[in-house]
Amino acid sequence: MTLLQPTYLWALLSLAVPLVIHLLNKGDVRTVKVGSVKYLKEFDTKQSRKIRLNELLLLFLRMLILGLLVIYLAEPRWKKDTEKTRITYLIDPILAQEESFLSFMDGLTMENPRWFSKGFPEYEAEIDEPGTPNYWQLAQQLGEVSSDSIVVFAKGMVEGVKGPRPKIPQNVDWVVIDNEQKVDTYIAAKKFGDSVRLFKVKGNSQLTDLQTTTLSQNDRRIVTTKQDSLELEEADENFKIPFLKEDTLNVTIAFDKKYEREMQYLSASLKAIGQYGMQEIQVEKVEDNAEFEQGKPRDLLIWLKEAPVPNIGSATIAVAQDSLANELIEETTTKNNFHLTERLTIQNTVAESLTNTLAKLLLSSDSLNQKVKEYDHRVIPEAELATNFSTEKVDRKDIRYMDISPWLWLVLALVLVTERILSKLRKQ
Repeated sequence: MTLLQPTYLWALLSLAVPLVIHLLNKGDVRTVKVGSVKYLKEFDTKQSRKIRLNELLLLFLRMLILGLLVIYLAEPRWKKDTEKTRITYLIDPILAQEESFLSFMDGLTMENPRWFSKGFPEYEAEIDEPGTPNYWQLAQQLGEVSSDSIVVFAKGMVEGVKGPRPKIPQNVDWVVIDNEQKVDTYIAAKKFGDSVRLFKVKGNSQLTDLQTTTLSQNDRRIVTTKQDSLELEEADENFKIPFLKEDTLNVTIAFDKKYEREMQYLSASLKAIGQYGMQEIQVEKVEDNAEFEQGKPRDLLIWLKEAPVPNIGSATIAVAQDSLANELIEETTTKNNFHLTERLTIQNTVAESLTNTLAKLLLSSDSLNQKVKEYDHRVIPEAELATNFSTEKVDRKDIRYMDISPWLWLVLALVLVTERILSKLRKQ
């Protein structure tokens, strides 16, 4: 048996409380004076022995109740040995949408197929995880899979490779399923005075390119222009192209001098988002002791100060360094509140895709950035997707843990009922 919270065992010192109460609670002692006790014989009756036995039994039960509560708080887990499987196949959930791959799977005889998803559920289990998984983050959890060999069938999308390449003490064979989807489509338009700029995505499994074309609003290829879209005729085909929103985003960066470097990195990222997303972003910088306007409307507040974070009712990013965090900007338990978990450097801003993370927070689903991502079908080669193998010896046992807390509650209930019955019978 192992304990997830062994520090709670210090609470076992509370077992001394019932013992102290028992020793102090001897009842009222009354002295009776008699003339002579010479002829009185001292003897231990069966009834007196029974009383002492009941007192000790009650003491034991009460100490046992406290002990069981402490053990429950320590979160006990029972170790169960498990046998390793020879080979385990892990399948990218995105591949479940492709009939050709499912037909390929039906023709194979696989041992222990599982989904390449959090917890690695069985292949028969239903899974509903939209989007591309984080391949390398899941790879770090492969220690949970008890297998001599692991094969991962993955779509291999570039957007699924985030963060530094992991190093794990386990060989993994990656199989990237070919994706030859070609894209050539208009995704958005934007008005500039008397002209219109059209945005087209062209790409395949190797590249995704955003191309722009500027037309006069009187160009013969423009069939109709509405408030939210235009209709374009090209190569005897008509295309309905939505206009990008004209909303201006307001961002405030409040910073102390020690976080001036972070302010510069974040400002550069916001400038890139404004240019790429074709949406104006107004950045206000509040330095050191400059007055911060509490009620001013903002789409995002970046708080690089040691002072408490003000509540503005919209998205907020505050400095909160955390060496155990998995992401550079991590969402908290409070809605729209995020933490910047590291001091910014060139290395982590590039590796953790700071600009993309900010774009997700700021840009709506119909922004240019999000539209391009929908048509990004680039695939990373198998050699680039593979994780690094660690040669360090790891003392790892193939064990699983069973939660025995429900059984503890059952024993505790039985002991508590027994103690109450005995206490009532003995009036103690």
